Amino acid sequence: MSQLPATSRALRRLHRLLADSALPQFINRRLILPCIVHRVIAVQPQGGDPSTPSYTYKIQASGLKPLEITLPDKLEEAAMEQGALQVVRPWHSKLLGLPGKLDAMAEEQLVFTLRRPFNALLLMRLPHNEYKRIASSTLVSVQLVDSPSVLQTKLKTLTIV
Repeated sequence: MSQLPATSRALRRLHRLLADSALPQFINRRLILPCIVHRVIAVQPQGGDPSTPSYTYKIQASGLKPLEITLPDKLEEAAMEQGALQVVRPWHSKLLGLPGKLDAMAEEQLVFTLRRPFNALLLMRLPHNEYKRIASSTLVSVQLVDSPSVLQTKLKTLTIV
């Protein structure tokens, strides 16, 4: 039996993880949502236009290109602390396309799907392992830094209140 290259093994593990993820659901007024999670490393307030009631922040999250986000409200001090915010990509196993064996073409499709820009949610961690969505004035469109970042993908199921 031939040895699979490390990237191929990692992609197969990632594919299995994403394909077997739970479906999003509402339970007791909470959204249970599988997400690809990117921890926010730095948040910097940007100078804004005083005539508009909005706040712009430059955000650096693990594995993502830096992004700017405009919010209708100022971020709370607690949100500015290290590890309080997450940029997440909601996940649904249907995003993988047709289920089946992960061959070379399916590997390429998986990398392509995960590398293309996506609309994300900005979440703030609350006590008891719950999260609150931070409303944005615009879509939060983000992109991975590079192809190797795909292999660092982490899937978590979060509870959003």
